[in-house]
Amino acid sequence: MASKKRLLYLASFLKGYDCVLDIGTDHGFVLKEALDKGYIKKGIASDIGDKPLNQAKKNLKGYAVDFVQSNGFLNIEQPYDLVVIAGMGSHTIIDILSQEHDKKTYILQANDKYDLLRTYLFEHGYQIIDEEVIYDKFYYVIMKVSYGKQDYLDEDIYVGPILKTKKSASKYFKYQVQRYSHIIKQADKNTAEKYQKILSYYLKYL
Repeated sequence: MASKKRLLYLASFLKGYDCVLDIGTDHGFVLKEALDKGYIKKGIASDIGDKPLNQAKKNLKGYAVDFVQSNGFLNIEQPYDLVVIAGMGSHTIIDILSQEHDKKTYILQANDKYDLLRTYLFEHGYQIIDEEVIYDKFYYVIMKVSYGKQDYLDEDIYVGPILKTKKSASKYFKYQVQRYSHIIKQADKNTAEKYQKILSYYLKYL
């Protein structure tokens, strides 16, 4: 089960939307929190596996939620105005976004490789309209994304075009400085040069 702190924080990003599609809903706790707090009116809980979806049905019994077993968007027929894709690797999130679907607003929270996800978004007509970082045993970056062109710098792939403007990200940037400094010490010359450039991006915004 995902940690409660992260789930509560994710749910807060759903405020102001009517119907939220939660892809990879797992136990359905993000939708449950959002509905309990009155952030949203209705949810669509979707998961590729029947076991987590059945658990979500138990946790959301009596709630205004439709349940759909689906690989990403493939079996989604109901209308929605916000999509949550959280708690997965960036490769999986990219695969889901690559599927044909109605372009809306997205809350994305990858578990790894934020640079890979941002690169995909920038190169495929998405724009990052907000970013936050939360620490809950690990650092998690949450992105609010819409469909539309966005100009970006190479540094934005790593530090984030919005996250780099936020003082709340300073501890995360310090963590990344320590991480890349450690990697550089153990790397060969070519690899060290690559990571030194990335390190400079994080140092710039401390």
